[in-house]
Amino acid sequence: MGAKRLTQGFALSTLFVCLSASALELDKSQSSLALVEQGCAYGRGALAIEAAKAQALNSLRLFLLGETSFSFSTDDAQLFDEQYNQQSRELLVSGIAQGTIRANYDQPEIQGDDTCITVRLTPPADQDQESEQDVVWGSEPTMSVVVVGEGKSKAGLTARQAAEQDAFQRAVSQVLGVMVKSGFMQQSSSNMSASANSDDFNMQEVATQSLSLQSQGLISHWNEVSSVQLPDGTLTVTLDITVEKKRIEEKVAELITSLGQPTVYIDAKLPIVKQIFTDALASMGFNLSESPAAASIILQVLENEKITPSGLQLELRASVVDRAGNQYGAWQNDPTFLTLPNQPDMLNELASVHLALEDNQQALKQQLHDSVHKMAMRGGPVRELILSERAAGKHGQLYTLLSAINGVSDIKINAESGRVIVQLRSLNNANDLAQYIEPSLRIHQPQYQTKLSVLNEYQIQVL
Repeated sequence: MGAKRLTQGFALSTLFVCLSASALELDKSQSSLALVEQGCAYGRGALAIEAAKAQALNSLRLFLLGETSFSFSTDDAQLFDEQYNQQSRELLVSGIAQGTIRANYDQPEIQGDDTCITVRLTPPADQDQESEQDVVWGSEPTMSVVVVGEGKSKAGLTARQAAEQDAFQRAVSQVLGVMVKSGFMQQSSSNMSASANSDDFNMQEVATQSLSLQSQGLISHWNEVSSVQLPDGTLTVTLDITVEKKRIEEKVAELITSLGQPTVYIDAKLPIVKQIFTDALASMGFNLSESPAAASIILQVLENEKITPSGLQLELRASVVDRAGNQYGAWQNDPTFLTLPNQPDMLNELASVHLALEDNQQALKQQLHDSVHKMAMRGGPVRELILSERAAGKHGQLYTLLSAINGVSDIKINAESGRVIVQLRSLNNANDLAQYIEPSLRIHQPQYQTKLSVLNEYQIQVL
């Protein structure tokens, strides 16, 4: 059936999308309260329209996550809380991240050099969400589900291809929902830290994001039940899809392993501190990297020697960050726990004792796992495309095509030293990601044959 690209992904480019102050409004003209936001992107045509939609939806996502604020009157705040409870907001955020959200779009407007789109989002109860079928996670190798997908022609996809991809993703998501409800996923994730089941960690959502690019290997075949062509160019298809449960289980197991055993780079000034951290994390089951380029998270350690009247103490502060500098967690010891004579090599002893304490090890381990879970909920580790200037082409178009790949988010493009560095989030490893980026690059510059090479788990070079 050939490799399939998913149709939507939403991210925010600080360079190529117009970042005016939020114009969020509440539309109370209907029975359901609608969130209204406008997105703008430089340029004209289909690419600019899709980028404007992505910008508006990302602004709504950030608002629903509580990362941006908006001043409501007391009555409006009460109305919002009534119709957008925590569960509703989580469903909407998940739908935006996975590209399955159904929003209403106004006609494009030209504002100077920008194309702008107004987006209306209503509570999930008003959207046509599929109910999970009465099935259990048994021993059968496959599961058949009937889903509805919709799409318009865009970014090299016909309306039918876009609608099929939408249906495939919904089928995978639905099967994952059954997997969660059956308890199978919880059993499989028992080797993860206790925080894997915390309120802010949704394993089903993370798994859906991770598997969103891989429908070809997860779906064995499908039959079309019906299709409807709408006046606005949208095609709606109803498909009977057979999903390979074994492949789902394998992919979820791989994801759980990557979350439970992330690759860490330790950035410390004192060699002994770095070595002790390395030994401690290795004993906890973490993978260690010799460079930040090949790590999913970076542990930045600050050492502070404290000379007191009683002797020498060592304060250790560790921040958990990614290659883009985003911080996810922090840990520090209690320097007053141990004081030694202010003599040579005493720092080595202090560092050894502090990291040998079981309480310190458990607290550090918990921070690392919590940080990986937060990273997963935000869309995955930050990965990099390192492109030559010729391969990068027009940055605005490159951004739009990459943001159209489902499961890819938070795209940032920077030019440096004759290269173009694209940072993006994805739960898929570099090998899998490269397979879906390559078709986008062919659309980006049909006359130029790019050459992709995977440098490591987190970097892809494009010449």
